Amino acid sequence: MELPKRPMTMQEYNSLKRRLCLFNQFFKDKLKRRNTFGDVVKVTDEILVYEGVGESKKLKFASKGHFVNQGLIHIANMLAMSAISYQSGMHGTSYNWTAKSTYMRLGTGGNVTTGSVTQLTTLVSTAPDSQAGATSSPSAGTYRVAWTATWNAGTLTAITVSEIGLFLDIVGGLQGFGFTYGGGGGSYLFSRLSAADGDFTAFVVNTSVPLTIEWRLTFTFA
Repeated sequence: MELPKRPMTMQEYNSLKRRLCLFNQFFKDKLKRRNTFGDVVKVTDEILVYEGVGESKKLKFASKGHFVNQGLIHIANMLAMSAISYQSGMHGTSYNWTAKSTYMRLGTGGNVTTGSVTQLTTLVSTAPDSQAGATSSPSAGTYRVAWTATWNAGTLTAITVSEIGLFLDIVGGLQGFGFTYGGGGGSYLFSRLSAADGDFTAFVVNTSVPLTIEWRLTFTFA
């Protein structure tokens, strides 16, 4: 690293000091001289797709999804808010999930997922027949929220599914620290799964059996 041939500014000094501190901490971590518990939290975006019902319910595939910018921004906003404005129109992130105000949708389009993606490429408007959700702690130090959507047999036509989206009630744009949360602005794409990303192989819906998708967001200590 080449140092400037002049006195460093305070900004340059602070930047260099930060890197040196983290470099030193890196070696302390490797030498087991520091407790690293909780300094990194892993967030896993996992989707499980099933066909059938009851004892014949078969896992078709499992894969990991992709947060988009507006989903990641929303998580930061929820941590930064200082107050909630209590009003009749206030919405939470999973607002009316079982009533399908927030929802899951299938798509038949392509295109890889980037941070700026805000919609499925070719969204299929057919809503699931039912949606459910749950929170859980599968093991010590692991916490999960799961959204489930089921399309009954015959609800969908024999479309070729190549993308799936999770749409939640999101606060638009990064808010200032300590902002007052007054509810989201509607249901927007939070995360996406796509055959174009190599997440799964596009499949034709089997219209004779239900299609169920469970979308898991799991938080754990890395």
